[in-house]
Amino acid sequence: MLKCMQHLAGLKFATTCLAGALVAIATTPSVADEQFAATAVVQLPDAQILSAFDISFVDPKSHSLVVAASRVVGSGGAFGTVIIVDTQANVVTKELQSTPPFVGDCTIPPARNTYSGPNGVMIIEKGSNTDVWAGDGPVFNTPCVPTSGLKTPNTVKVLDLKTGATKAVIPTGNGMAGTVGQRRADELCYNPVSDVVLIANDDPLDNFITFIGEDSYKVLQRIRFDGTDPNGNNILANGIEQCQFNPRDGKFYINIPLTGPATATPPGPGVVLRISERAPFHVEAVFPVGMNYPTCGGAAGMSIGPDHQIGLACGGADALIIDDRTGNKIQLLTGLGGADEMWYNSGNNHYFFGISTPGTLGVADAGPPPSLDPSAKTAAGSHSVAADPRRNQVYLPIRGNNGTTPPTTGAGAGTICSAAKDVFGNAGSDALGCIAVYTAPSDGDDCRAGGNSAFFRGRCPPATAKR
Repeated sequence: MLKCMQHLAGLKFATTCLAGALVAIATTPSVADEQFAATAVVQLPDAQILSAFDISFVDPKSHSLVVAASRVVGSGGAFGTVIIVDTQANVVTKELQSTPPFVGDCTIPPARNTYSGPNGVMIIEKGSNTDVWAGDGPVFNTPCVPTSGLKTPNTVKVLDLKTGATKAVIPTGNGMAGTVGQRRADELCYNPVSDVVLIANDDPLDNFITFIGEDSYKVLQRIRFDGTDPNGNNILANGIEQCQFNPRDGKFYINIPLTGPATATPPGPGVVLRISERAPFHVEAVFPVGMNYPTCGGAAGMSIGPDHQIGLACGGADALIIDDRTGNKIQLLTGLGGADEMWYNSGNNHYFFGISTPGTLGVADAGPPPSLDPSAKTAAGSHSVAADPRRNQVYLPIRGNNGTTPPTTGAGAGTICSAAKDVFGNAGSDALGCIAVYTAPSDGDDCRAGGNSAFFRGRCPPATAKR
């Protein structure tokens, strides 16, 4: 281990010392039962600042965490990238940059916009191919100035996880009225049954979703949510959020957080949609969660849980678990509202909610019945979360205090990164930001999902561990 120790400023992409790193992970001190806490950190190489990010995604087969970072600041300035972390060792192994480059972030946090990139991200594995799909923003005639006119519509970029090569650049828009593609391509999901990727153009200026063949990289169809498309059930969306593939019925599900005109006061209630898995793609069912459950209001994040559960990260005060057959409430999770991304970890049967304000990791046991567990402190802006079911590690990117304008100081400054160490024994840096690794000891009810996690094999009673 001593040969692996190095100062943070000299940290390079980690490809060696993994055995020692795994020992460091395994010996991390535990905290109180079911209370998650940041027990380790992943630092970016070369003292880079993690300034802005969107979606995180874990692929357990390739042992990879991917983070869509629209603004990383290095010695050469700011750039957009997809950060790759080895989840077995908790080290950054690559930073993927596309050709042409990702748009990057046109504003410096805490300011936000809807034309940066990369945004949504995921890994798709098929045979010997392991690809990273990432939604990107448009290119304007004058960079970052929408009023200068659209030069290139937004795209989805496909990169090879192993080599970093750009394999495809796919415009989601077609330049036609209603599907121009003048703002970002955002969150996406993959249906392995039909081999189709769904990605959303979430800004009300676009308001459409695109279906892309995973093998061909060809656009198969679009559905407009402008109130006039019968395939979209004539729904007028005010934003489009996270989608998921549901393995129980083979369908797509997607959140529409609000409905009606963007100028409406108050906005219309949100809905969850079930969408067919094959062309012609169309809305098969509408679940009016915002109307039926006003303390949810409408959902951003979504995850497919056990049994017939769908978890919803709501914009209101509470989170919601619904039945995927009917849309009816299974459980209201009081006080867990306000999250953007959420994640269901089959390894320990928990839901996790990335709540950026006031900076909280919401935690719920999926049961049944679902129930609240203690939340954990994160940092302002930490809306992104993903979990590894094999090691039951939960990952939350933390924005660097020096990655904001002006630099964050005082009571608003993050302190999570400096409270833990990386696998080389170096303390994290709040100024640079980090990817925080949250863990907690398991208890008896976590054995319900034991068969999905190597961590539990041999530890759970045979009657509860699913093989």
